[in-house]
Amino acid sequence: MRVLAKAFAGFLMLAAVATAADAKTLRINVTGDPAMLDPITYSELVAGRVLRNVYEGFTDFTPDGKIVNVLAESWTALPGEHGFRFNLRKNVKFHSGRAFTAKDVKYTLEQLAAPDTKAGIGAGYVARIVGIEDVKGGKTKDLSGVKIVDDHTIEIRFTKPDVLFPIYPIWFMDSGIVADKGADWVRTVSAGTGPFKFKEWRRGAFVEIDANKDYWGNKAKIDAVRFLVIPNGDTALAQYEAGELDVLDVQESTIRRVMRDASKEKERQVVPRAQSRFLAMNPLVYAPFKDKRVREAISLTINRDGMIRGFYDNAAFQLHGITTPGVAGYFNDLPKPKYDPEAAKKLLADAGFPGGRGLPPIDISSTAVFKDELTYYANELNRTLGMQVNVNVVERATFIRAMNAGEVAFFPWGWTSGYPDAMYYLEQMWHSKSPYNRGRWFNAKYDALIDEATATVDDAKRFQLYRQAEMVYIDDVGAAPLPMVAAIALVKPNVTNARATPFGFDRFVFAEIK
Repeated sequence: MRVLAKAFAGFLMLAAVATAADAKTLRINVTGDPAMLDPITYSELVAGRVLRNVYEGFTDFTPDGKIVNVLAESWTALPGEHGFRFNLRKNVKFHSGRAFTAKDVKYTLEQLAAPDTKAGIGAGYVARIVGIEDVKGGKTKDLSGVKIVDDHTIEIRFTKPDVLFPIYPIWFMDSGIVADKGADWVRTVSAGTGPFKFKEWRRGAFVEIDANKDYWGNKAKIDAVRFLVIPNGDTALAQYEAGELDVLDVQESTIRRVMRDASKEKERQVVPRAQSRFLAMNPLVYAPFKDKRVREAISLTINRDGMIRGFYDNAAFQLHGITTPGVAGYFNDLPKPKYDPEAAKKLLADAGFPGGRGLPPIDISSTAVFKDELTYYANELNRTLGMQVNVNVVERATFIRAMNAGEVAFFPWGWTSGYPDAMYYLEQMWHSKSPYNRGRWFNAKYDALIDEATATVDDAKRFQLYRQAEMVYIDDVGAAPLPMVAAIALVKPNVTNARATPFGFDRFVFAEIK
Protein backbone atom coordinates (compact mmCIF):
# COMPACT_ATOMS: atom_id res chain seq x y z
CA MET A 1 0.00 0.00 0.00
CA ARG A 2 2.85 2.36 0.94
CA VAL A 3 4.54 1.56 -2.40
CA LEU A 4 1.35 2.42 -4.28
CA ALA A 5 1.04 5.72 -2.39
CA LYS A 6 4.61 6.68 -3.28
CA ALA A 7 4.01 5.77 -6.91
CA PHE A 8 0.84 7.87 -6.99
CA ALA A 9 2.66 10.85 -5.43
CA GLY A 10 5.39 10.52 -8.04
CA PHE A 11 2.77 10.46 -10.77
CA LEU A 12 1.23 13.67 -9.43
CA MET A 13 4.66 15.36 -9.39
CA LEU A 14 5.35 14.31 -12.97
CA ALA A 15 1.91 15.49 -14.01
CA ALA A 16 2.53 18.87 -12.38
CA VAL A 17 5.88 19.24 -14.15
CA ALA A 18 4.32 18.25 -17.45
CA THR A 19 1.52 20.78 -16.99
CA ALA A 20 4.02 23.56 -16.29
CA ALA A 21 6.11 22.58 -19.30
CA ASP A 22 3.05 22.46 -21.54
CA ALA A 23 1.79 25.88 -20.46
CA LYS A 24 2.36 28.29 -23.33
CA THR A 25 3.54 31.43 -21.62
CA LEU A 26 5.14 34.05 -23.84
CA ARG A 27 8.09 35.72 -22.08
CA ILE A 28 9.15 39.23 -23.09
CA ASN A 29 11.35 41.85 -21.43
CA VAL A 30 10.37 45.35 -20.25
CA THR A 31 12.81 47.98 -18.97
CA GLY A 32 11.13 48.55 -15.62
CA ASP A 33 8.06 47.99 -13.52
CA PRO A 34 4.97 49.70 -14.90
CA ALA A 35 4.27 52.97 -13.09
CA MET A 36 0.60 51.93 -12.84
CA LEU A 37 -1.74 49.14 -14.01
CA ASP A 38 -5.12 50.81 -14.31
CA PRO A 39 -6.60 52.59 -17.34
CA ILE A 40 -7.43 55.80 -15.46
CA THR A 41 -3.96 56.84 -14.25
CA TYR A 42 -2.14 55.27 -17.24
CA SER A 43 0.55 57.61 -18.59
CA GLU A 44 3.66 55.69 -19.61
CA LEU A 45 5.02 53.17 -22.10
CA VAL A 46 5.64 50.03 -19.99
CA ALA A 47 2.18 50.24 -18.43
CA GLY A 48 0.69 50.75 -21.89
CA ARG A 49 2.36 47.61 -23.21
CA VAL A 50 0.56 45.53 -20.57
CA LEU A 51 -2.73 47.42 -20.50
CA ARG A 52 -3.32 47.33 -24.26
CA ASN A 53 -3.73 43.55 -23.94
CA VAL A 54 -6.14 43.87 -21.02
CA TYR A 55 -8.40 46.87 -21.76
CA GLU A 56 -10.28 48.07 -24.84
CA GLY A 57 -11.86 51.27 -26.14
CA PHE A 58 -14.22 52.33 -28.90
CA THR A 59 -11.51 51.61 -31.50
CA ASP A 60 -8.00 50.26 -31.94
CA PHE A 61 -5.55 50.30 -34.85
CA THR A 62 -3.71 47.75 -36.94
CA PRO A 63 0.11 47.52 -37.17
CA ASP A 64 -0.03 49.70 -40.32
CA GLY A 65 -2.11 52.40 -38.60
CA LYS A 66 -5.62 51.60 -39.87
CA ILE A 67 -8.46 52.28 -37.41
CA VAL A 68 -10.66 49.29 -36.50
CA ASN A 69 -13.87 49.25 -34.45
CA VAL A 70 -13.64 47.41 -31.12
CA LEU A 71 -16.25 48.24 -28.44
CA ALA A 72 -18.03 50.73 -30.71
CA GLU A 73 -19.80 49.02 -33.60
CA SER A 74 -20.49 52.40 -35.21
CA TRP A 75 -20.97 56.09 -34.47
CA THR A 76 -22.63 59.12 -36.04
CA ALA A 77 -22.30 62.85 -35.49
CA LEU A 78 -25.12 64.46 -33.50
CA PRO A 79 -27.11 66.69 -35.88
CA GLY A 80 -26.69 70.39 -35.09
CA GLU A 81 -24.46 69.72 -32.07
CA HIS A 82 -20.83 69.00 -31.27
CA GLY A 83 -20.79 65.31 -30.38
CA PHE A 84 -21.37 61.69 -31.36
CA ARG A 85 -23.86 58.90 -30.80
CA PHE A 86 -22.07 55.56 -30.31
CA ASN A 87 -23.63 52.13 -30.87
CA LEU A 88 -21.81 49.76 -28.52
CA ARG A 89 -20.89 46.14 -29.14
CA LYS A 90 -23.24 43.64 -27.53
CA ASN A 91 -22.43 40.36 -25.76
CA VAL A 92 -19.16 41.68 -24.35
CA LYS A 93 -18.20 40.77 -20.78
CA PHE A 94 -15.68 42.22 -18.39
CA HIS A 95 -13.14 39.96 -16.70
CA SER A 96 -15.48 39.96 -13.69
CA GLY A 97 -18.21 38.34 -15.78
CA ARG A 98 -20.39 41.47 -15.76
CA ALA A 99 -21.76 42.69 -19.09
CA PHE A 100 -20.22 45.74 -20.77
CA THR A 101 -22.82 48.50 -21.21
CA ALA A 102 -23.16 52.24 -21.72
CA LYS A 103 -23.08 52.66 -17.94
CA ASP A 104 -19.43 51.55 -17.95
CA VAL A 105 -18.53 54.04 -20.69
CA LYS A 106 -20.04 56.91 -18.69
CA TYR A 107 -18.38 55.69 -15.48
CA THR A 108 -14.95 55.57 -17.15
CA LEU A 109 -15.30 59.08 -18.58
CA GLU A 110 -16.35 60.37 -15.14
CA GLN A 111 -13.37 58.68 -13.51
CA LEU A 112 -11.05 60.42 -15.99
CA ALA A 113 -12.57 63.75 -14.94
CA ALA A 114 -12.85 63.19 -11.20
CA PRO A 115 -10.58 65.38 -9.03
CA ASP A 116 -9.46 62.51 -6.79
CA THR A 117 -8.40 59.88 -9.35
CA LYS A 118 -5.12 61.45 -10.56
CA ALA A 119 -6.07 60.60 -14.13
CA GLY A 120 -3.27 60.28 -16.66
CA ILE A 121 -3.24 60.63 -20.46
CA GLY A 122 -6.96 59.93 -20.71
CA ALA A 123 -7.82 63.12 -18.81
CA GLY A 124 -6.93 65.12 -21.89
CA TYR A 125 -9.29 63.08 -24.06
CA VAL A 126 -12.35 64.08 -22.02
CA ALA A 127 -11.44 67.76 -21.65
CA ARG A 128 -14.05 69.01 -24.14
CA ILE A 129 -17.05 67.03 -22.87
CA VAL A 130 -19.91 69.21 -21.65
CA GLY A 131 -19.94 69.42 -17.85
CA ILE A 132 -16.31 68.40 -17.40
CA GLU A 133 -15.40 71.45 -15.31
CA ASP A 134 -18.19 70.74 -12.82
CA VAL A 135 -16.88 67.19 -12.30
CA LYS A 136 -13.25 68.31 -12.12
CA GLY A 137 -14.22 71.00 -9.63
CA GLY A 138 -16.01 68.52 -7.40
CA LYS A 139 -19.47 70.11 -7.84
CA THR A 140 -20.93 66.85 -9.11
CA LYS A 141 -19.92 63.32 -10.08
CA ASP A 142 -22.43 63.26 -12.96
CA LEU A 143 -20.90 64.17 -16.32
CA SER A 144 -23.81 66.00 -17.92
CA GLY A 145 -22.48 65.82 -21.48
CA VAL A 146 -22.78 62.02 -21.50
CA LYS A 147 -26.28 60.61 -21.99
CA ILE A 148 -27.10 56.90 -21.74
CA VAL A 149 -29.79 56.22 -24.34
CA ASP A 150 -29.98 52.50 -23.58
CA ASP A 151 -27.59 49.73 -22.55
CA HIS A 152 -25.80 49.82 -25.88
CA THR A 153 -26.27 53.38 -27.07
CA ILE A 154 -24.62 56.47 -25.65
CA GLU A 155 -24.37 60.12 -26.70
CA ILE A 156 -21.39 62.33 -25.87
CA ARG A 157 -21.56 66.10 -26.32
CA PHE A 158 -18.67 68.57 -26.46
CA THR A 159 -18.29 72.26 -25.75
CA LYS A 160 -16.50 72.53 -29.11
CA PRO A 161 -15.72 70.08 -31.92
CA ASP A 162 -13.41 67.18 -31.14
CA VAL A 163 -13.21 65.33 -34.41
CA LEU A 164 -10.71 62.68 -33.28
CA PHE A 165 -12.64 61.59 -30.17
CA PRO A 166 -13.74 58.18 -31.57
CA ILE A 167 -10.11 57.10 -32.09
CA TYR A 168 -8.76 58.24 -28.71
CA PRO A 169 -7.43 55.24 -26.74
CA ILE A 170 -9.87 55.60 -23.83
CA TRP A 171 -9.92 52.15 -22.22
CA PHE A 172 -13.23 51.33 -20.54
CA MET A 173 -13.38 49.77 -17.10
CA ASP A 174 -15.92 47.78 -15.14
CA SER A 175 -18.12 50.22 -13.19
CA GLY A 176 -18.77 47.60 -10.52
CA ILE A 177 -15.17 46.75 -9.72
CA VAL A 178 -14.66 49.14 -6.80
CA ALA A 179 -17.84 48.02 -5.03
CA ASP A 180 -16.84 44.41 -5.64
CA LYS A 181 -13.10 44.46 -4.85
CA GLY A 182 -12.50 47.75 -3.03
CA ALA A 183 -10.48 50.82 -3.93
CA ASP A 184 -7.26 48.80 -4.13
CA TRP A 185 -8.69 46.41 -6.74
CA VAL A 186 -5.83 46.92 -9.20
CA ARG A 187 -3.48 44.82 -7.06
CA THR A 188 -5.59 41.68 -7.45
CA VAL A 189 -7.76 41.83 -10.58
CA SER A 190 -8.25 43.63 -13.86
CA ALA A 191 -11.40 45.45 -14.91
CA GLY A 192 -11.25 45.29 -18.69
CA THR A 193 -12.82 43.36 -21.57
CA GLY A 194 -9.57 42.49 -23.38
CA PRO A 195 -8.15 39.14 -24.53
CA PHE A 196 -5.94 38.89 -21.42
CA LYS A 197 -6.60 39.53 -17.74
CA PHE A 198 -4.31 40.40 -14.84
CA LYS A 199 -2.77 37.49 -12.94
CA GLU A 200 0.21 38.70 -10.88
CA TRP A 201 2.68 41.55 -10.41
CA ARG A 202 5.93 40.95 -8.53
CA ARG A 203 7.71 44.29 -8.36
CA GLY A 204 11.20 44.17 -9.81
CA ALA A 205 10.54 40.73 -11.31
CA PHE A 206 7.52 40.43 -13.64
CA VAL A 207 3.92 41.18 -14.53
CA GLU A 208 1.87 38.25 -15.83
CA ILE A 209 -1.45 38.27 -17.65
CA ASP A 210 -3.57 35.19 -18.43
CA ALA A 211 -5.63 34.50 -21.54
CA ASN A 212 -9.28 35.51 -21.12
CA LYS A 213 -11.22 32.34 -22.00
CA ASP A 214 -14.47 34.33 -22.21
CA TYR A 215 -13.17 36.95 -24.64
CA TRP A 216 -15.79 38.15 -27.12
CA GLY A 217 -13.41 38.16 -30.12
CA ASN A 218 -10.73 35.81 -31.40
CA LYS A 219 -9.29 34.13 -28.33
CA ALA A 220 -5.58 34.05 -27.55
CA LYS A 221 -3.64 30.98 -28.72
CA ILE A 222 -1.22 31.19 -25.80
CA ASP A 223 -2.01 30.71 -22.13
CA ALA A 224 -0.29 33.79 -20.72
CA VAL A 225 2.22 36.59 -21.26
CA ARG A 226 4.96 37.26 -18.73
CA PHE A 227 6.60 40.70 -18.90
CA LEU A 228 9.99 40.27 -17.21
CA VAL A 229 11.51 43.40 -15.67
CA ILE A 230 15.08 43.60 -17.02
CA PRO A 231 16.44 47.17 -16.96
CA ASN A 232 19.82 46.34 -18.49
CA GLY A 233 19.91 45.74 -22.26
CA ASP A 234 22.96 43.43 -22.11
CA THR A 235 21.30 41.28 -19.45
CA ALA A 236 18.11 41.05 -21.52
CA LEU A 237 20.08 39.96 -24.59
CA ALA A 238 21.95 37.34 -22.55
CA GLN A 239 18.66 35.97 -21.20
CA TYR A 240 17.24 35.76 -24.73
CA GLU A 241 20.32 33.87 -25.90
CA ALA A 242 19.99 31.54 -22.89
CA GLY A 243 16.39 30.74 -23.85
CA GLU A 244 14.88 32.61 -20.91
CA LEU A 245 12.96 35.01 -23.18
CA ASP A 246 10.82 34.19 -26.23
CA VAL A 247 10.73 37.77 -27.48
CA LEU A 248 13.42 40.39 -26.91
CA ASP A 249 12.61 44.09 -27.13
CA VAL A 250 16.13 45.19 -28.10
CA GLN A 251 17.38 48.11 -26.02
CA GLU A 252 19.45 50.90 -27.52
CA SER A 253 22.64 49.78 -25.76
CA THR A 254 22.61 46.47 -27.67
CA ILE A 255 21.38 47.59 -31.10
CA ARG A 256 24.84 47.44 -32.69
CA ARG A 257 25.46 43.90 -31.40
CA VAL A 258 22.09 42.65 -32.58
CA MET A 259 22.28 44.32 -35.99
CA ARG A 260 25.77 42.96 -36.66
CA ASP A 261 25.08 39.40 -35.51
CA ALA A 262 24.40 37.44 -38.69
CA SER A 263 23.23 34.43 -36.67
CA LYS A 264 20.20 36.43 -35.51
CA GLU A 265 19.11 37.68 -38.91
CA LYS A 266 16.16 35.28 -39.23
CA GLU A 267 14.93 36.12 -35.71
CA ARG A 268 15.27 39.89 -36.15
CA GLN A 269 12.39 42.32 -36.77
CA VAL A 270 13.21 45.94 -37.67
CA VAL A 271 10.42 48.50 -38.22
CA PRO A 272 10.31 52.31 -38.09
CA ARG A 273 9.17 53.37 -34.63
CA ALA A 274 6.33 55.88 -34.24
CA GLN A 275 8.20 57.62 -31.46
CA SER A 276 9.00 61.33 -31.42
CA ARG A 277 12.33 61.82 -29.66
CA PHE A 278 13.67 65.10 -28.37
CA LEU A 279 16.21 66.76 -26.13
CA ALA A 280 14.12 68.92 -23.80
CA MET A 281 15.35 72.24 -22.41
CA ASN A 282 13.11 73.40 -19.56
CA PRO A 283 13.31 77.21 -19.23
CA LEU A 284 11.42 77.19 -15.92
CA VAL A 285 14.23 75.21 -14.26
CA TYR A 286 17.33 76.49 -16.08
CA ALA A 287 17.00 80.19 -16.96
CA PRO A 288 19.47 80.28 -19.93
CA PHE A 289 17.03 78.04 -21.83
CA LYS A 290 14.62 81.00 -22.04
CA ASP A 291 16.92 82.34 -24.78
CA LYS A 292 16.17 80.75 -28.15
CA ARG A 293 19.82 81.23 -29.14
CA VAL A 294 20.98 78.94 -26.33
CA ARG A 295 18.46 76.27 -27.33
CA GLU A 296 19.45 76.53 -30.99
CA ALA A 297 23.18 76.37 -30.13
CA ILE A 298 22.61 73.09 -28.32
CA SER A 299 20.59 71.68 -31.21
CA LEU A 300 23.33 72.63 -33.70
CA THR A 301 25.91 70.77 -31.58
CA ILE A 302 24.23 67.37 -32.04
CA ASN A 303 25.66 65.29 -34.88
CA ARG A 304 22.55 63.25 -35.66
CA ASP A 305 24.00 61.45 -38.67
CA GLY A 306 26.97 60.43 -36.51
CA MET A 307 24.59 59.16 -33.80
CA ILE A 308 22.65 57.08 -36.33
CA ARG A 309 25.85 55.43 -37.52
CA GLY A 310 27.64 55.17 -34.19
CA PHE A 311 24.89 54.31 -31.72
CA TYR A 312 22.37 52.50 -33.88
CA ASP A 313 24.34 50.97 -36.77
CA ASN A 314 22.03 52.85 -39.18
CA ALA A 315 18.87 51.39 -37.56
CA ALA A 316 17.53 54.90 -36.91
CA PHE A 317 16.10 57.78 -38.91
CA GLN A 318 16.25 61.57 -38.92
CA LEU A 319 13.32 63.31 -37.23
CA HIS A 320 12.76 66.73 -38.80
CA GLY A 321 10.19 68.10 -36.40
CA ILE A 322 7.71 66.46 -34.04
CA THR A 323 5.66 63.94 -36.03
CA THR A 324 6.81 60.58 -37.37
CA PRO A 325 6.19 58.79 -40.69
CA GLY A 326 3.10 56.59 -40.82
CA VAL A 327 0.74 58.81 -38.82
CA ALA A 328 -1.92 60.94 -40.50
CA GLY A 329 -0.73 64.53 -40.85
CA TYR A 330 2.98 63.75 -41.26
CA PHE A 331 4.97 65.91 -43.70
CA ASN A 332 8.28 64.64 -45.06
CA ASP A 333 9.51 67.98 -46.39
CA LEU A 334 10.04 69.90 -43.15
CA PRO A 335 13.54 71.39 -42.65
CA LYS A 336 16.16 68.88 -41.58
CA PRO A 337 17.92 69.77 -38.29
CA LYS A 338 21.47 70.99 -38.90
CA TYR A 339 24.83 70.04 -37.40
CA ASP A 340 27.01 73.19 -37.32
CA PRO A 341 29.40 73.51 -34.34
CA GLU A 342 30.79 76.87 -35.47
CA ALA A 343 27.35 78.44 -35.80
CA ALA A 344 26.52 76.98 -32.38
CA LYS A 345 29.54 78.68 -30.78
CA LYS A 346 28.58 82.03 -32.31
CA LEU A 347 24.97 81.78 -31.15
CA LEU A 348 26.06 81.01 -27.60
CA ALA A 349 28.46 83.96 -27.64
CA ASP A 350 25.70 86.23 -28.99
CA ALA A 351 23.53 85.08 -26.09
CA GLY A 352 26.20 86.32 -23.66
CA PHE A 353 27.96 83.03 -22.93
CA PRO A 354 31.16 82.95 -25.07
CA GLY A 355 32.90 79.62 -24.67
CA GLY A 356 30.24 78.66 -22.15
CA ARG A 357 31.47 81.28 -19.67
CA GLY A 358 28.70 82.46 -17.36
CA LEU A 359 26.52 79.38 -17.88
CA PRO A 360 25.67 77.66 -14.59
CA PRO A 361 26.53 73.92 -14.46
CA ILE A 362 23.63 71.69 -15.42
CA ASP A 363 22.71 68.00 -15.13
CA ILE A 364 21.55 66.11 -18.20
CA SER A 365 19.22 63.45 -16.83
CA SER A 366 17.36 60.35 -17.93
CA THR A 367 16.99 56.64 -17.22
CA ALA A 368 19.60 53.90 -17.63
CA VAL A 369 18.37 53.19 -21.17
CA PHE A 370 19.77 56.59 -22.23
CA LYS A 371 23.07 56.29 -20.34
CA ASP A 372 25.35 56.20 -23.42
CA GLU A 373 23.47 59.06 -25.08
CA LEU A 374 23.73 61.18 -21.94
CA THR A 375 27.49 60.77 -21.95
CA TYR A 376 27.65 61.70 -25.65
CA TYR A 377 25.62 64.90 -25.17
CA ALA A 378 27.63 65.93 -22.09
CA ASN A 379 30.95 65.42 -23.87
CA GLU A 380 29.91 67.19 -27.09
CA LEU A 381 28.42 70.19 -25.29
CA ASN A 382 31.53 70.55 -23.15
CA ARG A 383 33.93 70.10 -26.08
CA THR A 384 32.08 72.37 -28.51
CA LEU A 385 30.37 74.98 -26.34
CA GLY A 386 32.33 74.82 -23.08
CA MET A 387 29.19 73.92 -21.12
CA GLN A 388 29.66 72.07 -17.82
CA VAL A 389 27.16 69.23 -18.18
CA ASN A 390 26.95 66.41 -15.64
CA VAL A 391 25.41 63.01 -16.43
CA ASN A 392 22.59 62.02 -14.06
CA VAL A 393 21.00 58.54 -14.40
CA VAL A 394 17.72 58.26 -12.49
CA GLU A 395 15.42 55.34 -11.60
CA ARG A 396 12.61 55.21 -14.15
CA ALA A 397 9.47 55.78 -12.04
CA THR A 398 11.16 58.58 -10.09
CA PHE A 399 12.28 60.22 -13.32
CA ILE A 400 8.82 60.08 -14.91
CA ARG A 401 7.25 61.71 -11.84
CA ALA A 402 9.87 64.48 -11.93
CA MET A 403 9.39 65.09 -15.67
CA ASN A 404 5.61 65.29 -15.30
CA ALA A 405 6.07 67.77 -12.45
CA GLY A 406 8.28 69.93 -14.69
CA GLU A 407 11.23 69.54 -12.34
CA VAL A 408 13.86 68.28 -14.82
CA ALA A 409 15.97 70.87 -16.64
CA PHE A 410 17.64 68.99 -19.46
CA PHE A 411 16.79 65.50 -20.70
CA PRO A 412 16.36 63.26 -23.75
CA TRP A 413 13.03 61.43 -23.98
CA GLY A 414 10.58 59.93 -26.45
CA TRP A 415 6.80 59.95 -26.90
CA THR A 416 5.29 56.95 -28.68
CA SER A 417 2.09 57.51 -30.59
CA GLY A 418 -1.03 56.14 -28.88
CA TYR A 419 -3.19 56.57 -32.00
CA PRO A 420 -2.19 57.06 -35.65
CA ASP A 421 -2.72 60.82 -36.03
CA ALA A 422 -0.14 63.59 -35.63
CA MET A 423 -2.38 65.31 -33.09
CA TYR A 424 -1.22 62.73 -30.54
CA TYR A 425 2.25 64.27 -30.63
CA LEU A 426 1.36 67.88 -31.32
CA GLU A 427 -1.16 68.38 -28.54
CA GLN A 428 0.13 66.12 -25.79
CA MET A 429 3.83 66.87 -26.10
CA TRP A 430 3.90 70.63 -26.58
CA HIS A 431 0.53 72.36 -26.02
CA SER A 432 0.91 74.63 -23.01
CA LYS A 433 -2.11 73.07 -21.26
CA SER A 434 -0.93 69.49 -21.66
CA PRO A 435 0.30 67.88 -18.41
CA TYR A 436 2.78 65.96 -20.58
CA ASN A 437 4.52 69.08 -21.89
CA ARG A 438 7.51 67.86 -19.92
CA GLY A 439 9.98 70.32 -21.45
CA ARG A 440 7.70 73.26 -20.54
CA TRP A 441 8.18 74.99 -23.92
CA PHE A 442 5.23 77.34 -24.40
CA ASN A 443 4.24 79.29 -27.53
CA ALA A 444 0.86 81.05 -27.87
CA LYS A 445 0.84 80.88 -31.68
CA TYR A 446 1.49 77.13 -31.53
CA ASP A 447 -1.35 76.67 -29.01
CA ALA A 448 -3.78 78.63 -31.18
CA LEU A 449 -3.02 76.50 -34.26
CA ILE A 450 -3.51 73.25 -32.32
CA ASP A 451 -6.76 74.53 -30.80
CA GLU A 452 -8.03 75.35 -34.28
CA ALA A 453 -6.95 71.95 -35.60
CA THR A 454 -8.90 70.03 -32.94
CA ALA A 455 -12.08 71.70 -34.20
CA THR A 456 -11.38 71.22 -37.92
CA VAL A 457 -13.32 68.34 -39.47
CA ASP A 458 -11.76 68.50 -42.93
CA ASP A 459 -8.62 66.33 -42.88
CA ALA A 460 -6.67 68.32 -45.47
CA LYS A 461 -7.31 71.62 -43.68
CA ARG A 462 -6.48 70.08 -40.31
CA PHE A 463 -3.20 68.67 -41.59
CA GLN A 464 -2.17 72.10 -42.90
CA LEU A 465 -2.72 73.49 -39.40
CA TYR A 466 -0.50 70.69 -38.07
CA ARG A 467 2.18 71.75 -40.53
CA GLN A 468 1.99 75.41 -39.51
CA ALA A 469 2.22 74.48 -35.83
CA GLU A 470 5.20 72.23 -36.45
CA MET A 471 7.00 75.05 -38.26
CA VAL A 472 6.42 77.33 -35.24
CA TYR A 473 8.02 74.66 -33.05
CA ILE A 474 10.98 74.24 -35.41
CA ASP A 475 11.56 77.99 -35.81
CA ASP A 476 11.42 78.57 -32.05
CA VAL A 477 13.50 75.45 -31.24
CA GLY A 478 10.92 74.07 -28.81
CA ALA A 479 13.34 71.20 -28.27
CA ALA A 480 16.18 69.60 -30.20
CA PRO A 481 14.87 66.75 -32.39
CA LEU A 482 16.73 63.47 -31.92
CA PRO A 483 16.99 60.49 -34.28
CA MET A 484 14.06 58.06 -34.25
CA VAL A 485 15.42 54.67 -33.30
CA ALA A 486 13.92 51.73 -35.17
CA ALA A 487 11.84 49.28 -33.19
CA ILE A 488 13.99 46.14 -33.13
CA ALA A 489 12.94 42.80 -31.72
CA LEU A 490 14.27 39.25 -31.69
CA VAL A 491 11.67 36.49 -31.80
CA LYS A 492 12.44 32.81 -31.28
CA PRO A 493 11.77 30.55 -34.31
CA ASN A 494 9.04 28.64 -32.45
CA VAL A 495 7.04 31.85 -31.88
CA THR A 496 4.81 33.32 -34.60
CA ASN A 497 2.69 36.48 -34.85
CA ALA A 498 4.51 38.29 -32.06
CA ARG A 499 5.01 41.44 -34.07
CA ALA A 500 6.97 44.60 -33.47
CA THR A 501 5.06 47.51 -35.00
CA PRO A 502 5.73 51.28 -35.24
CA PHE A 503 3.39 51.69 -32.26
CA GLY A 504 5.00 49.06 -30.04
CA PHE A 505 4.24 45.35 -29.99
CA ASP A 506 0.94 44.31 -31.48
CA ARG A 507 -1.55 42.82 -29.03
CA PHE A 508 -0.37 39.31 -28.15
CA VAL A 509 -3.79 37.80 -28.88
CA PHE A 510 -2.38 36.76 -32.25
CA ALA A 511 0.87 35.19 -30.95
CA GLU A 512 1.48 31.43 -31.05
CA ILE A 513 4.12 29.19 -29.47
CA LYS A 514 4.80 25.93 -31.30
